[in-house]
Amino acid sequence: MINNVIIIFSALLIGFVMILSMLPNIVLFTSVTIGGFIIPVLIIFITMIIQIKKAKEIEQKNEIRNYWLKIIFVIYCLFLVTILFLNNEYRRMGFQNVKLFSKEHMEINNIVPFATIIGFFDRLISHNINTNIVVVNLVSNLILFAPMGFFVPMLFKDKIKNIKQFVILILIITLVVEILQFLTFRGTADIDDIILNTLGAVIVYALMKTKFVRKLLYKIMDVDFNVLS
Repeated sequence: MINNVIIIFSALLIGFVMILSMLPNIVLFTSVTIGGFIIPVLIIFITMIIQIKKAKEIEQKNEIRNYWLKIIFVIYCLFLVTILFLNNEYRRMGFQNVKLFSKEHMEINNIVPFATIIGFFDRLISHNINTNIVVVNLVSNLILFAPMGFFVPMLFKDKIKNIKQFVILILIITLVVEILQFLTFRGTADIDDIILNTLGAVIVYALMKTKFVRKLLYKIMDVDFNVLS
């Protein structure tokens, strides 16, 4: 019963945020968008831990954990869609007079590796840009796909068995995202975004293989080390 209540509440809150993000004249604050997703995730995570700790059989613990992690993963994917393609502060780009594949459109996007990153630091050194803008842009791209480094080894270890396969997966996902943003004018396509997104995901993936994180996950969620091997 309580599981159904939590799922319904989460669906209503996330659905409300996503519907608002689809309305043409509404631009949600980033904090509101993130909050609409974080609240259900926290409730689900706490519920998962309580249920895992109460369960006695290992199989039951694994079943509970996988059930809730799959739901959290779906929420995370919906969050990515909302942040990357729906109306929010990051998507407020002035493309009204720019045509697809026009000279202006091509100049807005970047296909030169590290050009945007170096440009940020050049402008920062010359005091032509606010430090907060640089930090937000670089850090947000690092952490946006970082959760993939957690979910993939937890939920898809049978399909993605090593870091090489994981890197290829993230590169494909982020490349598709950038192409869609390029075609839909939902932000700009930038190869540096792909680099930062992939780097953030790989860092978390690598951390998941460390003894410290494995022991931490065991204490919190009773995760068997074999799950992450």
